[in-house]
Amino acid sequence: MASIAKHIASILVVDDDRAFRVATTAVLNDEGYNVHTVASANEAIEKLGKHTYDIVLSDLVMAGMDGLQLLNHIHTNYSDTLTIMITGYGSIESAVEAMKSGAFDYLTKPCNNDELRIKVRRALEYKQNRQALSSLREEVHKLYTFHNIKSRNKKMREIFELVKKVSETDVTVLIRGETGTGKELIAKAIHFNSSRRDKAFVTVNCSAIPDQLFESELFGHVKGAFTGADKNRIGRAEEADGGTLFLDEIAYIPPSAQTKLLRFLQDKSFDRVGGSETITSDVRIIAATNQPLEDMISEGTFREDVFYRLNIFPITLPPLRERLEDIPLLAEHFIEKYGATLGRNVKTISPSSISSMMNYSWKGNIRELENIIKRAIIKTEGDCITDIDIPKNDVYDTSMPSSDLTTTVENNIPFKDYMKSIAADAEMKYLITALKAHNGNINQVARMMQVDRKTIYRKIAEYDIDVGQFRR
Repeated sequence: MASIAKHIASILVVDDDRAFRVATTAVLNDEGYNVHTVASANEAIEKLGKHTYDIVLSDLVMAGMDGLQLLNHIHTNYSDTLTIMITGYGSIESAVEAMKSGAFDYLTKPCNNDELRIKVRRALEYKQNRQALSSLREEVHKLYTFHNIKSRNKKMREIFELVKKVSETDVTVLIRGETGTGKELIAKAIHFNSSRRDKAFVTVNCSAIPDQLFESELFGHVKGAFTGADKNRIGRAEEADGGTLFLDEIAYIPPSAQTKLLRFLQDKSFDRVGGSETITSDVRIIAATNQPLEDMISEGTFREDVFYRLNIFPITLPPLRERLEDIPLLAEHFIEKYGATLGRNVKTISPSSISSMMNYSWKGNIRELENIIKRAIIKTEGDCITDIDIPKNDVYDTSMPSSDLTTTVENNIPFKDYMKSIAADAEMKYLITALKAHNGNINQVARMMQVDRKTIYRKIAEYDIDVGQFRR
């Protein structure tokens, strides 16, 4: 990175000491930089109006306008230009004050040439990293603008209007919908179209964190709070300060952490695990779930007050089977997205393939469609997908024809993979039978299976089981 900057960087040296200007120019020219020099701050302002500089090296003490005044002018009018202040040993306090006012760094006279090279190089690397981050943020912002969220469905268009409106506020949002319906995409759209877009978007997958570590992961801990806590650690809530905290799969938050979450939802304050200091974090909270939270409240596994704090602005995403008119549009989007990255020249999809997809139930929703299109792209030799693998509609089919076993052997599927698929199939059928027997009551199923509720919810999500069909 530095080698690129050496040949393109432009530096302005501002100092009323001619000998210093000459010596500094010689060092920087040897490094390959383009160097201009002036003897006063007023001349520097004139130069800045005509040329673009990456760095200004400015003396602090000069006749007329001093270095601090020049720094303020640069900081106000040329925010992309970094300033390194130069001072004598007796003015270190002024240099520190300059740093507080926005200077990138400072040097003391007489300047050590190696220190000069290092600090200039460090400033240029920082500038390049800042520009790269700014470009990345802009690309991400473009990615999550509303015209990139594809839909012809009337209900989805109404949801987009809701998302636009809520993006302009800071209220808490609860996004609901089946697995694969695009809840995280909507959450990111809200964030990247809000005033917080330049701050962090921090995701917490509540289903992936062990119960005993949840509070530490979300709120951090202090050294010695528990075995293995060998240093202070900030949590996700603190990382998101100024930005958005996305609590995905909120149904999986353990009951033991819900009290602390309630306090955080109320006033954005918390204590780190093992700590006594109250910390606040200015975050916008978005939560998402594919579980029926109202049923969990009735079962006593999710706090009603937490639910109402989350459910201030609810958005419910329809499953793909209720927006079939979007399938051709989404298929085209995924072909455009993955065609080149997968090394294929695929441009379109045949009407017969679209027809097959329109007649499928899509229990895995948009995520399942995306994966099927990916596989089709990889298998396609030409520029048009004509053969697409659509699974059987009934994922609850308990039969296994003997021809399936023959095909497994003929296709040289390893025994380990075959047994893994058999075990998953048996697990799914067992869970479905248990849900039927207990009318979809998760607590009863968990007691009968002798596992915790989180495991049941995780398996329900994994197999895309609609628990509602078993409830009476």
